[in-house]
Amino acid sequence: MLKRTFTVLAATLALLVPATAAFASIPPHPKWESAELNGQWNDGGYLFQNDMWNCPQAACGKQTIWANSSSDWGVVSTMAAGNTAVLTYPNLGQVYGDQPISHFKQVSDNFTESMPRSIKGLSAEAANDVWLNNYKIEMMIWVDNIGRSLAGSTRVGSATIFGQQFSVWKYGNSEFIFDLNHNETSGSTHILASIAWLVQHGQVPAGPELTQAEFGWEIASTGGQAASFSMSKYALISRTR
Repeated sequence: MLKRTFTVLAATLALLVPATAAFASIPPHPKWESAELNGQWNDGGYLFQNDMWNCPQAACGKQTIWANSSSDWGVVSTMAAGNTAVLTYPNLGQVYGDQPISHFKQVSDNFTESMPRSIKGLSAEAANDVWLNNYKIEMMIWVDNIGRSLAGSTRVGSATIFGQQFSVWKYGNSEFIFDLNHNETSGSTHILASIAWLVQHGQVPAGPELTQAEFGWEIASTGGQAASFSMSKYALISRTR
């Protein structure tokens, strides 16, 4: 999957956890698992991706994604302590093939996810990653953030989306981030309404097309140890007019 280009700030610290520890929280005999940089699996209308898009490099360790269904999947990831740049984005989602957003009356998702909050130095967030206009515009919705920074981004406004408060940021020329004002491990995001906010406030051109929508975790650091992320509920809802 195409991803934006970040300035790599990766630390060159050695990973201290043995590779075998990375498998500690993978359930026995999942329907699918992969440690490939961009391992992919299609199931139930969803595309699952390991998406180690900013690897290999010194800060990258092993990452294994596993899945039984959209509501029973996760990843064990080991990324260097002290690293600040996003290295991976294990996710699931759907490819829409550049359909005009005017064709939709709803695009939203429901989720319940878990991150290893007790790990010292964890830097990750659970988020949607939505692509518009043939991957030319990126929109993220951050819902659960541990240790991730918006440094380098410019605040462009505040948004109320279905009663929830977000600050809206722009990174570079074509990435927008809706940052929820509190952490949620379970809830809903309203993708279509967020795109509409960007259009209404002149941040993206009118009439955008929906290319792809995903949900997962952007991971920069797991403190140098194997860390388990999991999803126990997920549904992406798309309704056309």
